[in-house]
Amino acid sequence: MGKHRLWQTVLIMTGAILGAWLFLWLLGPVLLPFVLGFLMARAADPVIQGLQRRLRLPRWAAAGLCITAIYTVLILGLWLLCRILCREAQGFLQSLPALAQSLSGPVQRLEARLLALADRFPDGIGKALEQGVSDFFRSGAGLGGKLYNWLFSFASAALMKLPDIALFLLTAVLSSFMLASELPRLQTLWQKKAPPTWQRRVEAVVRKLKDTLGSWLQAQLKLMTVTFLLLTAGLLVLQVDYPLLFGLAIALIDALPVFGSGTVLIPWGLMQFLRGKTFLGVGLLCLYGAAALTRTALEPRMLGKQMGLDPLLTLLALYAGYHFLGVLGMILFPIGALLAKQFWDHMEKKNGK
Repeated sequence: MGKHRLWQTVLIMTGAILGAWLFLWLLGPVLLPFVLGFLMARAADPVIQGLQRRLRLPRWAAAGLCITAIYTVLILGLWLLCRILCREAQGFLQSLPALAQSLSGPVQRLEARLLALADRFPDGIGKALEQGVSDFFRSGAGLGGKLYNWLFSFASAALMKLPDIALFLLTAVLSSFMLASELPRLQTLWQKKAPPTWQRRVEAVVRKLKDTLGSWLQAQLKLMTVTFLLLTAGLLVLQVDYPLLFGLAIALIDALPVFGSGTVLIPWGLMQFLRGKTFLGVGLLCLYGAAALTRTALEPRMLGKQMGLDPLLTLLALYAGYHFLGVLGMILFPIGALLAKQFWDHMEKKNGK
């Protein structure tokens, strides 16, 4: 009987995962703006109810006022942030030629030292080392052109997708207004028309999502905020140009699985050593150490209770996600494994185990 229940649980979980995958693959892109609108409506619902009680407003007026205020604050905040970031990005791009010129001398001296060191080895090994050093610096010399081509391709793709992005955002905004106004009626309709069994199951799934995925997202946002503030403050102390831009970019990279703040700060620090700026190089490496220690100390506290995944399962989810979907899969697959584990625990509890 125990084996029968185990196989039944495995089959149900497999079917649920495949069904969810097909649903998201087929209807996910269509329903995503409405999901975002629904989340906005749910988040604003307590404020809307408060406006109805205090100002004696009808539901549609309170919903319109509240959602308009939320989007106004969001748009102003994003506009100010984008204005600062765009100004810093423009200044950074203008300084790139001078930065590349300042690095050419130290890089040439480093290449000459490595070639001289390789020349001391026997002929076979020495020639192989010389060829390796030359190839390395030759590829590095073309890195600027590759970076420019990548940025140009990214900007071109973004411009081509601009109409789709605008339509997506417009749909999400309009749906948030409509759903915020009609939310009580939709909830009443659901309670009247949906079978009680469906209601209980959907409520259980929503609670699981809120307890796992919602808590995980909150913890990640808190970690990113702490990392961003720490990096920006450190860059300001080191008197680095464009601290807000670099702090935000490194914080986003640090949030990605496998990657970390050292992906940027370690090469940056070593580059400063080549330029003869020892203090700045040491400061950047110390900033990396502080960011890594802070994340190491806070991550288990914030994510441990929400994730609850075995390290081997987490590693498997990360590798499978990278294999199938790249960096995005390294984010989505651990979340999927977490939800599957929650479903498994729920089925075991339901079967009395």
